[in-house]
Amino acid sequence: MAILAMIPLAASLSQYQSNGLSSYGLLNTSTLPLFLIDNPLPCGVPWGNTQPGGNPPHTGVVRRYKWKISRSTKAPDGVEKSLILINDQFPGPLVEANWGDTIEVEVTNAIQSTAEGVTIHWHGQPQKENPWYDGVPAVTQCPIAPGSTFTYRFRAESFGSGWYHSHVSWQYADGLFGPMAIQLPYDVDLGPVILSDYIYTSYYEYFSKDLALPLVFPTVSNNLINGKGTTSCSSITTEQMYTRRSLAKFAFQKGKVHRLRLIKNGSSGTQKFSIDGHSMTVIAQDYVPVQPYTTNVVTLGLGQRADVLINATGSADGSYWMRSDLDVSCMQLATVKLPCTCVRFTTLKQTHRRKQPLLVIHGIVTIA
Repeated sequence: MAILAMIPLAASLSQYQSNGLSSYGLLNTSTLPLFLIDNPLPCGVPWGNTQPGGNPPHTGVVRRYKWKISRSTKAPDGVEKSLILINDQFPGPLVEANWGDTIEVEVTNAIQSTAEGVTIHWHGQPQKENPWYDGVPAVTQCPIAPGSTFTYRFRAESFGSGWYHSHVSWQYADGLFGPMAIQLPYDVDLGPVILSDYIYTSYYEYFSKDLALPLVFPTVSNNLINGKGTTSCSSITTEQMYTRRSLAKFAFQKGKVHRLRLIKNGSSGTQKFSIDGHSMTVIAQDYVPVQPYTTNVVTLGLGQRADVLINATGSADGSYWMRSDLDVSCMQLATVKLPCTCVRFTTLKQTHRRKQPLLVIHGIVTIA
């Protein structure tokens, strides 16, 4: 396929230069457990005898996170840009808890150069008990001023896959977002697969054109999976610096059912997700379990999530692309050609933090 020639197998940038301290898309990225076990396990599970569909349990467990938000220059697809980062990571760190746990996040705004206020919205969590922690500026709270700290504290009322993001202006278009995983048990959990369009200008410059007259539809610069991608040199201006990057990497175990938590969190457009040679069973959308159905393509609009199951049935020596195509029908892309964002798969045994064997190789997933 022509796209193979567009994707380098080796990267000239370090992981820190492209994604900071984030480990998403690396061979040693951890899979997620059936549930977190560093807590009491009544009836063998964190939520005791509480059944899904009922009111969330009170587990008595608090999951604490400490975040520092700042600006830093990174190059997720090889093109440098000033991003808003949490703990110097792009995308932001995973918020992980069991259903019914209390999540506590201490957020310090350390943005200095642009003096921006921030808030964090926990997308899809109802906040029935704590509406003041919903993160909507001027509605549920004032923005966290530069140099100030604010602590969010709420219970994980919905289980499944979600994400968080800034609700101040369009800051999430500059990188202020990350995944959430609220656990109920499922086979091999590969964790978040973050699908995001990407823009090279600042969010303010990008969306000020969208709000001006005459109406101009937004034009994105690229498409990323787990904060990684490559770009065509033809789309780079002389003022921009580009260094080639590698793609995200995933690992399948042959014969196992794998759960992927698809998250569409970009600034615009619709993503169409697929994996060559494999169908997907959708089991949940936006924290809501659904009647399972099988499909070859999952379509996600802005902010949507889907939990899918994939049975690794491919051949042991095969290679498969993971793709997320950005629907550009509502964008002005007459002069900008977006490459298909994809990931190759192959297999090699590797050890996981919870002693689950993985099968991986650089840039490819094969199944053994």
